[in-house]
Amino acid sequence: MHSRLLLLATLLLIGCDRNSSSVTSTGASNFTGYGGSPAAAALLKPFQGNWKFNLEKTVALWKSKGVSQKEIDEARALTSIMPIHPDMALQGDIAILKGTPAEGEYAFFALHAHPQFTCGKAWHHEDRHDPGDMDKYLVRLQRHDAELWLSTRVPEDAADPADPEVASPPPLADSAATCIADSLKDPPWSPWQIYIFDPVK
Repeated sequence: MHSRLLLLATLLLIGCDRNSSSVTSTGASNFTGYGGSPAAAALLKPFQGNWKFNLEKTVALWKSKGVSQKEIDEARALTSIMPIHPDMALQGDIAILKGTPAEGEYAFFALHAHPQFTCGKAWHHEDRHDPGDMDKYLVRLQRHDAELWLSTRVPEDAADPADPEVASPPPLADSAATCIADSLKDPPWSPWQIYIFDPVK
């Protein structure tokens, strides 16, 4: 289940530069292009603000879920290049990703509430100021006391230009009744991977 941990971390680091044709500034319902202004998103209200990625808490959680020490050591080795996950600033329906060579973002859409978390999708842009390829992630956000836990499922390939959610801007809100995030096959979708963040005071 966790054998792709190193791959997931690597994909997050290299961003969208994978097997895809170029997909540019079509996107979420209010997506205004790279570096666009955020819009209000009621389901993301509990997560607004600045968040610092906590490596130690994250790898401790991974280990508790069965990730091998070898895989954790390999993931730690990547931090000599850049963090396993950037710090984030959530503003409305956008999470700005900081601490990497380019300023990236998650542009959230298809959001809906489950009993313990907010679920949805996000366009992941390696550089929010530079048109180019993008990935479509499955995402979940939840609060654990003061912490923010972000879970992602990452596809093997970047967004397909023929994807209906690329061709037609998808809605910001969706329904839990139609959620298929857990049922999508692995591969091509990765297992859920959790990243833990502390609030920046």
